[in-house]
Amino acid sequence: MAYIDALKANKELVDRLGIGGAHLAWALSLYLEEGDPEALASEALTDGPNDKKIDFIFVDHDGKRIVFAQGYYGGGNKDAAPANKASDLNTAAAWLLSGDVTDVPEQLKAVIEECRFAIDEGEVESIELLFVHNFPESVNVTKELQTAASHIRKSLAEGSTITVTAKELGAPTIEHLFKTQDSHILVKDEIECPSKIQFTEKGPKWEASILSVPGSWLHDLFTKYGDDLFSANYRGFLGITKRRRINTAIRSSAEQKPEDFWVFNNGITLLTQGLKPTKDGVRLTGASIINGAQTTGSIGSVDTSKADISHVNVMCRINGVRLLVDRVF
Repeated sequence: MAYIDALKANKELVDRLGIGGAHLAWALSLYLEEGDPEALASEALTDGPNDKKIDFIFVDHDGKRIVFAQGYYGGGNKDAAPANKASDLNTAAAWLLSGDVTDVPEQLKAVIEECRFAIDEGEVESIELLFVHNFPESVNVTKELQTAASHIRKSLAEGSTITVTAKELGAPTIEHLFKTQDSHILVKDEIECPSKIQFTEKGPKWEASILSVPGSWLHDLFTKYGDDLFSANYRGFLGITKRRRINTAIRSSAEQKPEDFWVFNNGITLLTQGLKPTKDGVRLTGASIINGAQTTGSIGSVDTSKADISHVNVMCRINGVRLLVDRVF
């Protein structure tokens, strides 16, 4: 596994956190797209005495989600990580939502109280439970994670619209995250974009261009390529449901106020292996949307037979693939 070699090469991180803590922080920095695993560990790693089975807890205020995790790092050639470690997330969930925090370490107490306040104030749309380890994923672990997620759903207030998900991040998934941080682009076609570059920024090993693209172009890309369009974005498009109010609002904005969509929306970031200006716009060699999956999927879900999105425009930042090749964690 290449990611293990890269992790061990970060000797400073391993020396400071130990291999288990470093593995957890490293893997979650990939998953959360946080560039500095050491800073993430300082903020969110809680593994220690009386940690209430919460090894890691992160409040993503921008994404309106809470992520908490149990980590395991072992040696040997086991077929799977121990399922009982995944079941520890049941204990972690209970402490997160309703445990008496008077006997909890001060740092962990502060984060738990922050989580509870965010939930009470309606500032959380999703809770993610993660079991992070260095073995293959397994059915037994999946069952334990599903049980833990079910317990959380039952513990939330009646009528809560918070989505609860549980994921196993084993070695194959972490390896995928590690490889896709650079240029895992499944869509290899040459793609014509009918927009001209407004300006370009360059660095020693990267190049990025800004342009304003038609929403109809994004709609057609999503219709043609689906989830492959998000191959370098692990989270991908979350879907249009009652629990995904942001995505529903994005689609409604595109349908009802297309002329204002550009200023309402934060735009998208697209990774490509090549960009060439043409007479009518630019030609891309390969494409993966690494930021703005929700915008793209929401526009892609519009029924164009019922809504005209020809006036929707979206700010687009196009990054050359070299931008991420030499990212160092």
